[in-house]
Amino acid sequence: MTGNNEAAGAPNDPAFEKVRRKMVRLLAISIAVLFVGLIAVLSAVVYRTKDGEGAQRAAGTLPPVAIGAGVRVVATALSGDNALLTVEAADGTQSLVLIDLGSGTLAARYPLSAVEPPAQTAQ
Repeated sequence: MTGNNEAAGAPNDPAFEKVRRKMVRLLAISIAVLFVGLIAVLSAVVYRTKDGEGAQRAAGTLPPVAIGAGVRVVATALSGDNALLTVEAADGTQSLVLIDLGSGTLAARYPLSAVEPPAQTAQ
């Protein structure tokens, strides 16, 4: 067993040792670049998700919108950052309420009134 240099504790071939050192250095540089890239990606994700309004909306903590006392929500519809509510007051009148969910404010109110159809004429 004279051919086994590692078992005998003899030094490796200088050319092989030079290549091994280069490989170890390349591995260390690759790990460092990967680590820096991972930190950059995680920082970008945290930065983009850390806006006050978006975080409030995601948590469901937007301030309440005053649509009137004694009204009942009959129907809802969502479209992007807008919500359209059909509300009915205590006296029976209905209206449409448009709410901007991005800011949590009342954008518009449209009163609904009953319109009688035109009279049909017999021919």
